[in-house]
Amino acid sequence: MAVAERPTRTFRDLRDWLKRIDELGELRVVRGARSEDEIGMATELAGRVHGTPALLFDEIPGYKKGFRVLSNSLGWFPRLALTLGLDPKESPENLVKAWQKRVSDGIKPIPSIEVKDGPIFENVKRGADVDMTIFPAPKWHEDDGGRYIGTGSFDITRDKDNGWVNLGCYRVMVHGKDKLGFYISPGKHGRMHRDAWIASGEKMPIAFVAGGDPLLFLAAATEVQFGLTEYDWAGGVRGEPFRVVKGPVTGLPLPRSSSARRRTSLRTSSRSTGPSCARRSSASSSRRPACPVSRVCGATRSAARACSTPSRSSSGTRVTRGRPVTSRRPCTRGHTLAAT
Repeated sequence: MAVAERPTRTFRDLRDWLKRIDELGELRVVRGARSEDEIGMATELAGRVHGTPALLFDEIPGYKKGFRVLSNSLGWFPRLALTLGLDPKESPENLVKAWQKRVSDGIKPIPSIEVKDGPIFENVKRGADVDMTIFPAPKWHEDDGGRYIGTGSFDITRDKDNGWVNLGCYRVMVHGKDKLGFYISPGKHGRMHRDAWIASGEKMPIAFVAGGDPLLFLAAATEVQFGLTEYDWAGGVRGEPFRVVKGPVTGLPLPRSSSARRRTSLRTSSRSTGPSCARRSSASSSRRPACPVSRVCGATRSAARACSTPSRSSSGTRVTRGRPVTSRRPCTRGHTLAAT
């Protein structure tokens, strides 16, 4: 078994990652599927079978060509291996051993580096020009309460007192052209930030990121230690720092090369964001309290067109607290943005 002594960077961003998994035979392009039902059904079926490829939906009726939906992105071992800097041609067993060795050797966090500009600012919309409905956020299940543009995205928040920045994957529902609903489970780091901001009576700056680096998405779905910023953990996994830019509205550190990002201000007004059938044969959030609604102050994306994507998975390795657990589903459900 070949185990790299240090991580290998094998892709630059989501576009490059899509190119690499296509070369590995791990990507299937689907054209013409409806966002109302067919994308969700195809994603559900792909999640029931081991070894299925990532699905990239394009030419979605009612949306511009190039506004695409990616699902099942990290749903099988070769794609997880590529994301973690491991050999995608290794067997699942060897990949788990390789990751265990990496963890046991220690993943030293590498702080991110702030830069002045990046592709994320190639297209900017603010105020009345913001329109979340141009992105094909699907209705994933027939009993869902609406269209969900997150959770394979990640959200960036900051502790109002000590400045600790957190990246987390939370459920995000489209409520209108400039309104998103966020549901964050109790105990999550982002929920702690949110509750502290709401208790203070202040608006909480939050950035919703779609189409980010797949490793950052994986980091946001991983339970890293309290107080550690996921940018730094992911930098340690990759072996080099992530480049971030300072958000002009929120002041939050943003990945410089994401396909799309929304800068929002969380208010104390709320709406129901459920139900959401996050697991087969179950509906979640149908009885939960209404969630805070965020007004989108601005939206940016790179020049290439982008779209919302779920990254549902079937089985394999879920990374939790830095260790792989092969008996549970990977933390790769939800959606993120894929750029053309």
